[in-house]
Amino acid sequence: MVLRRLIPALFLTCLLATAGSAALAGQTPTERVREGADKLIEMLSDPDMQDAAKHDAAIDRLRAVADEYIDFGLVTKYAVGRPWLNMSDDLRAKLTEAFVNLLERSYLKQIPTYGGQNVDYKSELVQGDRAKVVTEIIDNDKKIVVEFRLKIVQEKWMIYDIVAEGVSLVMNYRSQFAEILNQGTGEDLLKVIEDRIRKIDEGQEPEGNSES
Repeated sequence: MVLRRLIPALFLTCLLATAGSAALAGQTPTERVREGADKLIEMLSDPDMQDAAKHDAAIDRLRAVADEYIDFGLVTKYAVGRPWLNMSDDLRAKLTEAFVNLLERSYLKQIPTYGGQNVDYKSELVQGDRAKVVTEIIDNDKKIVVEFRLKIVQEKWMIYDIVAEGVSLVMNYRSQFAEILNQGTGEDLLKVIEDRIRKIDEGQEPEGNSES
């Protein structure tokens, strides 16, 4: 579904807080998600975002905002899973950059499909330095439940996973990566990601095909 692929792009494409966690982060998780969503929705309302001639510039703007609210290092770490612990810092950095580039092609380039969907913030649960914010994306007469998972990083709530219609972005990729890592190395995974990016850029694989 196009809308489900779009949800992570709203952040690529994340009221029961304890006093300590709320004070540390400065914002509640819901406030953090709402702030990021509002910024991106405002940007998406700009006609330039729908101008094909300005598409690359629009993607750069969206990526800059996404970097403020999504910890892509954590996203990559959790998508890779336990093998991450035995990887060098250099390999981790390369995997993170490659994975972000893949996510950009898989999600941010779906932005022209945005049609003014609204976000309804339903609930929040905080446990220590982690939190979940449950929302509903309202698209005409359809309501899609989307859960943002966050962690405090450098005194800010940062999104590290998005669960749309019961499908976790991180777990979806972890299952794909596990097939490679069970038989190969982190370097093998890096090559697979880079090859996939190349195929997308060359038009050999559809953009947004994140589930194959």
